[in-house]
Amino acid sequence: MRKTSAKSKFSAVVMGFMAAVLMIFSKETILQVKAAEDMLVTNLEVAAAPDGAGVMASCHYQNYTDQSGCEMRLYLYRVEGGKEIVESQTPLSFATQGYDCTQPKQVPDGIYRASVTIDDGIEIRQVNSLNFYQVGWNGNDYIVTEITGGKGKEQSGPEKEDQRKSDSCGHYACDYFLIEPATSEKDAVQAYQCIDCGAVLEYKDVPNSAYAAFLKETEEMIQNASHQAEIIISTEQWMSFDRAVFDALKIRQDIMVKVNYRYQGEIYLLVIPAGIDVEKLIDENGFAGFRRIEEILTGGAYFI
Repeated sequence: MRKTSAKSKFSAVVMGFMAAVLMIFSKETILQVKAAEDMLVTNLEVAAAPDGAGVMASCHYQNYTDQSGCEMRLYLYRVEGGKEIVESQTPLSFATQGYDCTQPKQVPDGIYRASVTIDDGIEIRQVNSLNFYQVGWNGNDYIVTEITGGKGKEQSGPEKEDQRKSDSCGHYACDYFLIEPATSEKDAVQAYQCIDCGAVLEYKDVPNSAYAAFLKETEEMIQNASHQAEIIISTEQWMSFDRAVFDALKIRQDIMVKVNYRYQGEIYLLVIPAGIDVEKLIDENGFAGFRRIEEILTGGAYFI
């Protein structure tokens, strides 16, 4: 009887301790959820800067503090061909009652919208402006017109409830969408986006897409050059051409190519003469580095 009594007493102590832990954990969880619910983004808009010389996104927000457990960022998007292209962005500062806007920027005419991403380290939710905006330059300043579609500007009533439903979406149907195309200097950016609610869960660069854009631009410059032209290419990032560039030179044997490129902090000039046998420049993988080409053609390199 004594053993049974001691064992029961020990079990009661353990159960009491576990209950206390669960109670504390549950309380913290409720507080965290409540804090997340209280955080609110409103008045997401696209507008012309006060001087009319640029376009910006703006928003008001509430209860965003260093205890919120997330990062919020404001975006100005250009919507083109079903894709979202980032024109400007800015992180939001912690504030109980806050307002912020992106830096005014000169942008192409088109359709725009404002968005705020909420990144808690696990997923990224996106809150979008209720409407799109038509942006146009009239020669003196920007004109921004809201495309209402029957909805008001503020998140309230049914619209606010729709946004809550979007935030609670399970994101079961997602795909990658190009939001910023590659240039010869910067990789393309993709968004992993929910097809159902439009939330962006992840942004990622497309590896090597900037290099591919550089090669494509060079190829097109050669193909479209006038007769017996001299093509000048300048780059501080890349140091090679692929077979497609040399195939273009095979066809356009009247073209001379000059490349200004950077190597170990110095600017060099590579000259590929018109009519050169490009096959002796290419390695077994179909590429040719600028340094390799210089050694084959001249035995050295020209400094600028």
